Amino acid sequence: MRELAATATLKPLTVPSGQREPGYRPSAGLAEFIRWRDLTCRWPGCNRPVEKSDIDHTVPWPYGPTHPSNNKPYCRTHHLIKTFYTGIGGWTDQQLPDGTVILTAPTGHMYTTEPHGASMFPALRQPTGELDIPPHMVSPDTDRSAMMPRRKQTREQDRRDRINAERRERTELIAEEERQRQAWLGLRLTSPQRSG
Repeated sequence: MRELAATATLKPLTVPSGQREPGYRPSAGLAEFIRWRDLTCRWPGCNRPVEKSDIDHTVPWPYGPTHPSNNKPYCRTHHLIKTFYTGIGGWTDQQLPDGTVILTAPTGHMYTTEPHGASMFPALRQPTGELDIPPHMVSPDTDRSAMMPRRKQTREQDRRDRINAERRERTELIAEEERQRQAWLGLRLTSPQRSG
């Protein structure tokens, strides 16, 4: 690490100004800040790295803005749980301006997580702005689990289909190469010989 650090080029990370960004997707700068601030999925006990996580709006878009005080990473599994099993009788989360996330389980238990990057680099812990967002609750009549994506096949069936498709492609490629070789050999055998 010391050898790498000695020759490394430092690239300062800019802390967002606290402005709300237009649109659903965070800008490259905001996404980079969130990833460095948090380092892992923010679900309690999950240590999946941010590279394999989605950036989630704590208060769903468009009710909640795209802003560092309203965005954090969740791995795909926890993102789906938070999205489809939320509201009354489900999971709810709250995010503080310093990146702390308070997750409330359907049982009422509360879990608090702090951003890992901010614990190593204090500059990332500075509050990014208080948001005045009215609470957004899903109607109790809404069955969000009905909208949950469902698998049409098991993972093993997906794997089997992918392998079979790759084998078919490879067989076709080999057959095409053989046809081209045969055509080339046939052309070589029928071409007149030059005398020199």
